[in-house]
Amino acid sequence: MRKKILGWKIVKFLSNLSFSIGLLLTISLLSIIGTVIEQNQTLDYYQIKYPTNVPHLWFVNWEIIKYYKLDQLYTSWFFLVLILIFSMSLIVCTFSTQLPSLKDARRWKIRKTSSKNVIWRSNRYSYKTSSIIIHELNKIQYYVFYQNAAIYSYKGLYGRLAPIFVHISILLLLLGSIISLFSSFYIQEMVPEGELFNLQNVTSAGLFSRIPDHITGTVDKFSIEYYPNESIKQFYSSISLQNHQNKRVYQALIQVNKPFKFEGLTIYQTDWHVNGLRIQIDNNRIIQIPVLKITNNNNIYWITSLKYARQKQISFIFSDITGKLNCYNNNGQLLANLKMNKSYIIDHIPFRIDSILTSTGLQIKTDYGVSLIYCSFALLMITTVMSYISFSQIWIIQNEDSIEISGNTNRGLIKFEEDLWTIKKYI
Repeated sequence: MRKKILGWKIVKFLSNLSFSIGLLLTISLLSIIGTVIEQNQTLDYYQIKYPTNVPHLWFVNWEIIKYYKLDQLYTSWFFLVLILIFSMSLIVCTFSTQLPSLKDARRWKIRKTSSKNVIWRSNRYSYKTSSIIIHELNKIQYYVFYQNAAIYSYKGLYGRLAPIFVHISILLLLLGSIISLFSSFYIQEMVPEGELFNLQNVTSAGLFSRIPDHITGTVDKFSIEYYPNESIKQFYSSISLQNHQNKRVYQALIQVNKPFKFEGLTIYQTDWHVNGLRIQIDNNRIIQIPVLKITNNNNIYWITSLKYARQKQISFIFSDITGKLNCYNNNGQLLANLKMNKSYIIDHIPFRIDSILTSTGLQIKTDYGVSLIYCSFALLMITTVMSYISFSQIWIIQNEDSIEISGNTNRGLIKFEEDLWTIKKYI
């Protein structure tokens, strides 16, 4: 008996609206903190951005972040416990309050006597039968119940479903987030053009995630599309993926905001990098020299040098990968405007720029909870529209010499008054 009473007290406490709102506000506050303080970064990152000798927001430094594990907020035990309790509160509230409320809304509520919320009363009425008023109520989409000269009608029951579907959408959102947290993984790769890559540079992974080891890929080609003013419009990566279990090879062209889905993996185009120049010297010797990236007035350039004598060198500068380069001597004088795959002789040295060596940035991830999260948002948008449906009730009581109308609505008062006026015309 005591266990039953205790269980009922716990259920009643979980279904309390104030308790649920308090939980939601606490989760929201922690989510704001997790948004302000970057998550899952290295110790060096926090030591540089949140030093102990410089006052920061709310006097937070890297020692406080590490001590209270604010850098792993979404995976901390207390955040997950809050999510679990909030989910239980929603479930209990749905079954103990919302579903019984919906069931009650569908019941007949025939009234035999007058009520406090009488809207209109008349001692004289013109119609001889209730069928006329029932017909008119049906015409304005009311469900009508009639018993012993008393009429009860309602419409807009779908509006009462909105709170239930809101709870379901939030539960789907929480479930999808938990699944994503424990089963997803993220991989960042910077792969040179023409090179092979494996799924190995993991930046984050859930406790139950499994990274496939039977899939490899190759970056076949990387290219950039430019606007007429030579600013970057879009960049592309042509990749090949091979499943070594079934010996199948897939090819795809990915770009920013247009990823490629492959056997549960989603591959995004994220970044790119210039590694160096491949130069052919004396028509037979091929060398690769690295480049240095510099920024000047928001313009990006790459520069490198080629030494060919003790005191002599030539420098190459370019601002894009279209194959246009400028060549300078030791004194900074422009020697030539170069193009790739074209032979030149500078200071008696024959050479040719074969290619600009580039790398493409790929983000590879698996997230099994994202479909549930999308479904929850779609359901939430539908319930937002449903919540605007008014739930209206009308009671009509007939006596031997009088008739009275009472009713109520939770919103849409003007439309409700129009319905009442329609009914009164036939009384």
